[in-house]
Amino acid sequence: MTNGLDGIQVSLVDSVEKANEFISWLSQRRPHSAIAVDIETGEKPGFPRDHALSPWHGDIRLVQVGDGMHGWSIPWAEWSGVFYEAMNKFDGPIVCHNIAFEARWFAIKSNWEIPWHRAHDTMIMAHLIDPLGPGGLKPLSARLVDGHAAHLQDKLDVDLAKNGWTWGTVPTNFEPYWSYGALDTILTMRLWEKFYEKCGPGQPYYKAYEIEMAARKIVTRMEINGARVDLEYSKRKYEELIDYTESVKDWAAKTYAGTSITSNIQLVRLFEKLGAEITETTPSGQKSASKDQLHLLTIQGNDEVKNLAETILKQRKADKLANTYFLNFLNKSIDGIVHPSVKTLGARTSRMSITDPALQTLPKGDDTVRRAFIPKDKDHVIITSDLDQVEFRMFASLSKDPNLINLFNRADATGSDPFTEIGREVYQEPEMVRSDKRRNLIKGMVYGRLYGAGVAKQAITAGVLESQMKTVSDAFDKRYPGMIKFQKDIENLGVRRERDEGQGYVYTWTGRKIPCDEGRVYTLINYLIQGGAAEIFKSNLIKLDQADLTEYLIVPVHDEIVLQAPREQAEEFKKIVQECMTTTEGWDVPLTAGIDGPLENWGEKY
Repeated sequence: MTNGLDGIQVSLVDSVEKANEFISWLSQRRPHSAIAVDIETGEKPGFPRDHALSPWHGDIRLVQVGDGMHGWSIPWAEWSGVFYEAMNKFDGPIVCHNIAFEARWFAIKSNWEIPWHRAHDTMIMAHLIDPLGPGGLKPLSARLVDGHAAHLQDKLDVDLAKNGWTWGTVPTNFEPYWSYGALDTILTMRLWEKFYEKCGPGQPYYKAYEIEMAARKIVTRMEINGARVDLEYSKRKYEELIDYTESVKDWAAKTYAGTSITSNIQLVRLFEKLGAEITETTPSGQKSASKDQLHLLTIQGNDEVKNLAETILKQRKADKLANTYFLNFLNKSIDGIVHPSVKTLGARTSRMSITDPALQTLPKGDDTVRRAFIPKDKDHVIITSDLDQVEFRMFASLSKDPNLINLFNRADATGSDPFTEIGREVYQEPEMVRSDKRRNLIKGMVYGRLYGAGVAKQAITAGVLESQMKTVSDAFDKRYPGMIKFQKDIENLGVRRERDEGQGYVYTWTGRKIPCDEGRVYTLINYLIQGGAAEIFKSNLIKLDQADLTEYLIVPVHDEIVLQAPREQAEEFKKIVQECMTTTEGWDVPLTAGIDGPLENWGEKY
């Protein structure tokens, strides 16, 4: 491999001679027997430009193939047959940067699909090696291959603007366009050559990389298949929610001298006029009527302040449900099918995130949006399975606290609720029931710790006074000292690593390294647990795939998988799913999973 991009070659397949040359080139053995594959896409003529990124709306313009020295661009409309012929004969590793993009497009638009058993993704590799570093092809290439790489798209954007072209109308034989595409494959291969040294078999990140690639394959299939939504229900709920949110705005304006509750400045001024203390601020230091602040006002304000805060929280929720979810279902579904975009590496911890629609932000325990998700036909039903307190269970297991481990094992044996069991021990009330409000206080305290929050923040999140949270926190530490000791041990380890190595970090059970920002070692416990839980969930998806259930999976949300099963086989499916979603080996506290169904829609669970 050379430094920089000296000596590289790019070519365009625009004739029979060039097609034959490309086929001959590909038949020759490449270094590592690997090639990179990339595509350029565009919107159909006369359609919105954002369609360029959607395989259900746009078109493939170019397909590119290359190694570390030679990149080829192939105009899709004219020469896709050449690509098929060549790729069907090639049996080596195939590398993409953000393989989910190529995989979706090839599956929808072509007669060739990514061979996942020999596929690689340099974006996934980059995240594993440096989760705080850049993920895009150009920034990575600028750092590791050639400093000029970051400016390549900027130059092309100028050329397109100068000629009035878009990604859907630029001629495929326009040299800056096709050479830009061909170069992407060279850059991708250069990155792969560097990253494979750390992600290949026997290397530090191999186990994590295997899990990520397998999960990516499964999730991509879910994205392609999509999820059916009830459009009639969605339209009705959208109209109801919009009517409600507008009525609240009108009520507030009439009641409080024209105040707009969508204006943070006006809302803060109104609450202060009503006697409320506003303590939350924006990053710029401005007082903020944030969600946390409103929650605080519902428990600390006078009656009028409480009522106003509760009303605004309801209005904001209604507005979000209407516009973020139901409007998207109505506008973006294709024949009643939505195709959510799932990032399998949505955060530094590798936890998944979902957009279009943003299902990760659905209100917990709320069935309003979930009711819109239905099986594909009347012969199927919905089944869901979610991990039981997975992060808390991992925390307890890793802490080695005998009292807590015994509590979980006892709860599992009797079918009782762990948080209620903790409440009975902490409050010394053996008859405490699950419906006791103190259960939520305990739950808020536990998960607040996992997220690195202090007592004050835990209290706000749980909707209780700080003094109440402090009392239960102290009692918990006295009963389960192993947890606080483990948390402090992780922080102290982070401090030492930050002092000695310049960066605090932890390793998950797969060997994934997760660093923290400078001076924020208190976040490491969250990264350790959340990162490990994300890996457990992805490992469970792999087990579902091995059980031949991938085609039935609909969407992964947090620690929950939603699927559709043949109605007559629902009970059989439930047993298989629950078994796949449960992990016991290697953990003092079993990582169990619940199962619900059969359901006519996802919301029936709640």
